[in-house]
Amino acid sequence: MAIPESFHQDRAELADRLRRLRAVSGMSGTRVAELLGWSQSKVSKIETGKVTPSGEDVRSLLDLYRPEVREREALEVLSRTLGERHRSLLMLRKRGLDKEQRTIQRVESSTRVLRVFEPSVVPGLLQSAEYARAVFSRPLSASGIDATKAMNARIDRQARLFDPDHRFHFVITEAALRWRMGGAATMVGQMDRLANLSTLVNVRLGLLPWDVEVPELPNNGFDIRDDREVAVEGFTTHRLLTDPRDVRFHLDVFQLFADAAVYDDEARAFLAELAREHA
Repeated sequence: MAIPESFHQDRAELADRLRRLRAVSGMSGTRVAELLGWSQSKVSKIETGKVTPSGEDVRSLLDLYRPEVREREALEVLSRTLGERHRSLLMLRKRGLDKEQRTIQRVESSTRVLRVFEPSVVPGLLQSAEYARAVFSRPLSASGIDATKAMNARIDRQARLFDPDHRFHFVITEAALRWRMGGAATMVGQMDRLANLSTLVNVRLGLLPWDVEVPELPNNGFDIRDDREVAVEGFTTHRLLTDPRDVRFHLDVFQLFADAAVYDDEARAFLAELAREHA
């Protein structure tokens, strides 16, 4: 997946603003490198936008340059957005998917309303332990990770479903419910878990059967956290969209799918039929 142009533009803006702050401070790039214990080439690459500085790197530079409070806050937000919006999933796997699950758990704890659309897999918050293990054991995902630790971390996230102060709305396509993960018994158990979770008062579960006419093509899944950001995951990248226009677009798309979905008893009857077919 190609890195979006907006990512390069934002990184270039961060680089230019950091370079200007250094110039105002009167320090040379060599002096900055000496004070921070960096190589001069690292300072140069940050200022020319050739690398994306970590949040810690940006904070170190801002501590040195001492900009006005509003300027510092703006640059920290820009740095954080860059770091979160386009992360390599290969690096996340290297770090440990269990740690990534803990990070997601912290984000979800501050989210009051979570909307999730999934066209190809059962959402992580709704997965049974057996299904989650199968997901983390896929050939392209399993290399270098501990599937059991990742599974346990994902299951821990699900405690949030039982907190009445948090609301959830899931829309899942029939295709996601038919892809075999872990065999027939795992899929039967997963259908039963979905049916049980659909009875929670703060969980709304919508299903999109194949014979329902949909208003849009379900190109990819996404999570909408309150009305502030959208998480989109591909094969190799994780992107976080915070532009209000992007958030509004995804809210509109989600609502189109949600309006076409079936719920409650009709959804549970559909899950029971799928369970029989899987069995």
